[in-house]
Amino acid sequence: MENNKNIDYILDAVIERGLNDNSADCNDFIELLQKKDFKSLIALELYEIYFWDERHEFDLQLLNELVDSISKFFQNPDTIIQIQTGLLQTLPSAIILGIVAYIGKKIKKAFSKNKANDSESSSSWSRIEKNTAKIDKEFKNHDYILSDEIERIFDTSREEIQPLLKLCGCKCYIDKKRSIWLKAGLSDEKVNGILKKHNFKKRK
Repeated sequence: MENNKNIDYILDAVIERGLNDNSADCNDFIELLQKKDFKSLIALELYEIYFWDERHEFDLQLLNELVDSISKFFQNPDTIIQIQTGLLQTLPSAIILGIVAYIGKKIKKAFSKNKANDSESSSSWSRIEKNTAKIDKEFKNHDYILSDEIERIFDTSREEIQPLLKLCGCKCYIDKKRSIWLKAGLSDEKVNGILKKHNFKKRK
């Protein structure tokens, strides 16, 4: 069977090169956002969560454009220098807000004659905008978010917030069943201090 041949090919290649099963204690979403497959995954994750009731192909295309714009922001050499030196001034959430607000405005204008089509899509983009605004506000006052406090802080589910935290280029440290989200641009000294405060072990 063709499917089995493909499966064997993939597994044999993995076995030949060796499998690295060391688990990472941190996901750096700035780095992951540079990978084509991961960008597609974030767009699909947002699509699945925010556009569950009414699916339009153009919404997924727009989400891909949004993710791509953030990826390009993180590819800017000046941005990388600011991140590395802990001097990042422009939060990615502000860029997301600008793009999402523009999309929402265009959608309302395009579908103003058909309120049925407008309501579902615009409300989904509105939820993304509102949740991103909450993240933006939170990161202006705090440098991190504990995963078990997401529902209390944002008054919504983790499923809605976490893909947006990924899109904001956060670092997420994991320790057993706990995780902590750190905003982009924090210096190593700050990161280490926050992890120590909350008893997260940082692997070398």
